[in-house]
Amino acid sequence: MSDIIWSGVASDTGTAPTRDFLVQHDQGEVPCALWLPAGAPPKGLILVGHGGSRHKREITNLTFIEEAVERNGFAVAAIDGPLHGARRGDRSPDPSDIQRDFLDLWQLPGNGIASMLADWQAALAVLLNELKDKGLPIGYFGLSMGTAYGLPLVAADKRVGAAVIGMWGANYPNSDVLVRAAGEVSCPVLFMHKSDDHFFTLEGALEIYNAIPGEDKRLLMNSGAHGEATSEQIQTALTFFTERLETT
Repeated sequence: MSDIIWSGVASDTGTAPTRDFLVQHDQGEVPCALWLPAGAPPKGLILVGHGGSRHKREITNLTFIEEAVERNGFAVAAIDGPLHGARRGDRSPDPSDIQRDFLDLWQLPGNGIASMLADWQAALAVLLNELKDKGLPIGYFGLSMGTAYGLPLVAADKRVGAAVIGMWGANYPNSDVLVRAAGEVSCPVLFMHKSDDHFFTLEGALEIYNAIPGEDKRLLMNSGAHGEATSEQIQTALTFFTERLETT
């Protein structure tokens, strides 16, 4: 059972109505945000997981969200990852501190995945109730840490009809759990990687990608180092969601 606390905030993408909400469930509190297209019902809901040392409203997240909501008609929801954003309370916002805390958590048994999966599912239950459409097509977008905690969600929750993930690899310590999760994915997947990623090798990325079953999967390689999604990646992701979610 979840309790919900809603609050309104100024739009940070243009005209899209935006609301923050806090989901309180058996395993804790989940800081969330919802963006809705103005003037028309959403054609789908995209869940967004952010990268390490960032948060749900960080500018690189908002770049994708603005395109998805303002120009593509999707509703978008995002939550803060473990030890990130509003979950940190008064602790240091220094990105290097946040990244270190996350990497320490990733080394622990379970990697924090079970807790984050429960948080996503509690948030999704609230969102579908708020949107009053339990049949709304659902997508997931998350790179780097957004894949580390989003891939298990995509594997476990068959309501997710399309996923854009990547910029993580099995070569990274304790990432065999993601290879196992990849084998349980049943939706179309677009997997993204960077040619000069200094955290995750191409071989490590391919180990996760190759474990994903089915024929409707794509691998997109972009030049550059590990970092935020490029404009090309964002546009390709939105095309993928538009094509796949309209047919679910």
